[in-house]
Amino acid sequence: MTKEKFIHDSETVLKFIQYFCDHKHQNKDKIDDALILNYNDEDLNIQINYSLCKECEHTLLYSYEKLQECPFQEKPSCRKCTTPCYDRLEWKRSAKIMKYSGMKLGLVKIRKMFRIGK
Repeated sequence: MTKEKFIHDSETVLKFIQYFCDHKHQNKDKIDDALILNYNDEDLNIQINYSLCKECEHTLLYSYEKLQECPFQEKPSCRKCTTPCYDRLEWKRSAKIMKYSGMKLGLVKIRKMFRIGK
């Protein structure tokens, strides 16, 4: 996986988890922190900030760990991977988050397209 793809995927995972947490866990205490991106033991000097509940922070850190360990040069989407690395519970949690956020964020983009045209 290229460095650029790693950065993009890390930011995308956070975006989806952050969106899910903001809409589903509004009443939970949030943890404000940052993730310092490292690629192949190289500090990229990139910090991505987040404000997540403890459960969603766990999901973010788990997903980031798995992203760092991905053995593929051309990384497939996790859903289509021939050698999945997520354990079943984490996979189900992540799939739920991705499905919810993907649908909502996709609809937001479509709405914005129609607003621009008016």
